Amino acid sequence: MKYDYWGLLKHLRHPLRSIYVLHGDETLIQQEALIALRQSATRQGFSERERHDIDRGYDWATAFADSNALSLFADKKLIEIYGNKPDAAGGKILEAYLKNPPEDNVVVLILPKLDSAAQKSKWFSACDDNGITVSCAPLTPVQLKDWLNARCAQANISLDPEALAWLCEQTEGNLLAANQEVTKLSLLYGEQSLELRHVQKAIADHARFDLFDLTEAALAGDATKAAKILFSLKAEGQAESLILWALSKEIRTLLVLSEGQQQGTPLAQLFQQQGVWSKQQAVLQKVLKRLSLKRLIKLNHELLAADKAIKGQSLDNAWDILLRLSLALAGVTLFETSV
Repeated sequence: MKYDYWGLLKHLRHPLRSIYVLHGDETLIQQEALIALRQSATRQGFSERERHDIDRGYDWATAFADSNALSLFADKKLIEIYGNKPDAAGGKILEAYLKNPPEDNVVVLILPKLDSAAQKSKWFSACDDNGITVSCAPLTPVQLKDWLNARCAQANISLDPEALAWLCEQTEGNLLAANQEVTKLSLLYGEQSLELRHVQKAIADHARFDLFDLTEAALAGDATKAAKILFSLKAEGQAESLILWALSKEIRTLLVLSEGQQQGTPLAQLFQQQGVWSKQQAVLQKVLKRLSLKRLIKLNHELLAADKAIKGQSLDNAWDILLRLSLALAGVTLFETSV
């Protein structure tokens, strides 16, 4: 059965199914879905938890063989398997497992975004028939408002409609940044109802302005200035997540514009659809001539790498990736193997 994040939360009030698939590129939603699953499993008596990471030296067969081993310490196990999309052999192992899954095991697959072909595969259908598949995709504007409202409620604060709309606009495309801003508001104001002036005072500071200096220099093709601003932000202690948010907003807009152009949509129409201001249009036109669609796709993939590095989910240095992204936007490739 297919659910989104909110559907999963409602489902977790009931007995768990044999398998769950959490797939998508919205990492924070995926992490929170996993935490909710763990909490539900604990309440339902799954007192042991295992983790398996699929890589070159550890395949799907090994993961499921280890998972089926009897435990001396617990009767029920929650088994988390992290990997990429199952290959042909992995898909068959999943299908075979789900023909007669152990009653005392619950398997959770944590996967990246799956394309339409993967979601039509036999192994995915078997997971859907025997369990729950959850799409952890970026939130729509309406979903973002719901998510922010819920997060504010957890922090015992509330935002009036104007303040909520402004915060959504400022943090669009970056749930981690949105979560940090809610935490900041809670610490500054405590438990109360907040208006737009409160939120703007807390968030629209000088450091945030410098973020736009960074993207402005990068889009203008001034690699030297972009690098200097990035190093200055690092020295001032600016959060990597906010820098990533500023860069990702520009990169994703450019990607949508480039894809639209390739499909034959007039650029003026695309600018209107994306809400690009008239004074920005000439700059973005030059960037689209400088960066190909293929290069923008690579930049978009690099955003995910930066996000993982910031969250400690990889060994990469987050500041190195942010520098590559900034210079790449300016039209400079730092390394042959980078974006």
